[in-house]
Amino acid sequence: MPLFEYKAYSTHPEIIRQAEVLVQEMLSLRKRQPSKKDKAQYFKWMKVAIAGLYLIGGYQKDSVQIPVNRNLYYGKTRRNELYQPELLKCFMWLRDSGYMQETQPAHQDKNGSWTPAAYTLTRKWLDVAVHFCPHTERKNQILKSIVRNPSLQVIELRKDGKRMRTNPHKDKWLWEKRIKVYNERLSYFDFSLDGEVLPPVIFSVTRIFNDGSYDRGGRYYSTAQGFKSQLRLHLKIDNEPVMEVDYRGLHPSLLYQRAGLTEPEVDAYTIDGYPRKLVKKAFNILINRKKPAPATKSLIFYLNKNKKEYVDDKHPIPPTINTEYCEALERAIRDHHKPIEQFFCTGVGLELQNHDSLLCSHIFDYFLIKTGSVVLAVHDSFIIKQSDMEHLSEAIRQAEFAVARSLDTPYREPMLEAEVIHRIDNYQEDLVKYFGSIKSSKVTEEKTLITNLNTELELLEDIESLADEDADYANELP
Repeated sequence: MPLFEYKAYSTHPEIIRQAEVLVQEMLSLRKRQPSKKDKAQYFKWMKVAIAGLYLIGGYQKDSVQIPVNRNLYYGKTRRNELYQPELLKCFMWLRDSGYMQETQPAHQDKNGSWTPAAYTLTRKWLDVAVHFCPHTERKNQILKSIVRNPSLQVIELRKDGKRMRTNPHKDKWLWEKRIKVYNERLSYFDFSLDGEVLPPVIFSVTRIFNDGSYDRGGRYYSTAQGFKSQLRLHLKIDNEPVMEVDYRGLHPSLLYQRAGLTEPEVDAYTIDGYPRKLVKKAFNILINRKKPAPATKSLIFYLNKNKKEYVDDKHPIPPTINTEYCEALERAIRDHHKPIEQFFCTGVGLELQNHDSLLCSHIFDYFLIKTGSVVLAVHDSFIIKQSDMEHLSEAIRQAEFAVARSLDTPYREPMLEAEVIHRIDNYQEDLVKYFGSIKSSKVTEEKTLITNLNTELELLEDIESLADEDADYANELP
C-alpha cells in the first residue's frame, strides 16, 4: 500500500476550484476566521492534499497511507518541508468531515516499525469531485497535470539515515538546475501503463547524497523506481512501447577499472550453486559494508529480509539463510572476484554509486540539451521510447568519456544489455546499428502481470525507503 504522494502538486483549474470549495467549507465552521495570509496557506496545502488524493482514484485505485503524527509536521521533528501543519489540518478535516475514511489503523510491525493509517476516498468525496471532473477524459487531464511540488528540495544530503543541512558546493547550482529542468520536461509527455494514465510526479527525481559527503552516493530517486523490472517494460511514453538498457555488472566492472585490471568475460554475479539475484545482493552488501570481514551477520539479516526475491528454479536456497550458507557464499564471491577482493568491506559501494550517478547526470544532460525526448533512469538502467535508441547510445558513449576524463581514469567500454516486451518495427536492426557491442538482448514474454497491475502499484515504495536501502549495509548488525 503506497504512502501519500507528498510531492503531488497541480495548477489544473479543476483542482483549484475544488480546493476553493473545500477550504471555504472548512473555514466556515470556525468561529474565528484566519488571516488572509493563513487562508492562502490553507488553500495552497489543500491543493496538495487534493492532488495526492486524486492518485487514489487514478493509479492507486484503493487506499493510501497518510501519517497523521503531529511530530512529523511540527518543529525540529518535521520530516521535510512538505510536512506542513496546514496540510495535516487539511487531512484531519477531510477525515472528520467524511471525505475520506480510515481503512486500516496505524500499527507496529514485528520489528517495532510504525505503519501509518490507511485511508480511502468516500462517496461524499466522489459526489463533490464529480462536479469538477465528471468524465474520464477530464480525470486523465487532471492526472497528467499532477507534477512535483515546487516547494520540495531536489538535493538531499544524508548521514546515518537522517537529513543534514546541504553544504555549499561549487556545482550545487548546476545539480539543482538539471533536476528542475528534467522534472519540468516530464510534464511534456504522456505516461501510461496498461491504459492507465500515470502522473509525471511519480517519475520526478531527487538526488540524494550519503555519509554527509557530496562524493558518496548522489543517485537519483523517483517513486516509480519501486516498479518491478517486468512492470517497467509495460510502460508507454506517448503511447510508444519502451525498452530498458542496463549496465551489466557495473559496480564490479568499476572495481576492476580501479584496480587497473581487465574485466573478466564471465558474468560478475553468476556463481555455481547460487541464484544470480542473491549473489548480486550479497556482492552489494560486501562492497557497502565498512567493517572488516567476515560479513556473516549482515548477509544473514539482509538476505533473509527479502528472501523470496532471490529464489529461482535452478538454485534452491534453504528455508532460513544461516551462518553456514552465508560463510560459504562469501567465500565463493571472494574466490570469483579474487583480483578485487581488497575492496570488500571497505564501504566503497557509495563511491561507486557516486560514479554511476555521474554517468546518469551526463545522460540526463544529453537528452535535455540535444533532444526533445526524455529518459527515465533506475540508477544504471535507462528506459526510453524505442525510437530513441540512437540518442541513448550516443548519450552513454559521451557519458563514459566525460566521467572517465573527470575522474582521470581510462575509458571503459560499457557492457550493456537490452530488454523489451513489445517491439516496434526495425527494433532488432536498430539495436544492432546503435548498440553493436551490446552484451545481450532479450524479448521478455508478456506475463499475466498486468492483470495484477493494481497490486503491483500498491507495492511502490517511497523515495526515502529506496534511498535508505541503497546505503544501509554499512554497519554490522547485532
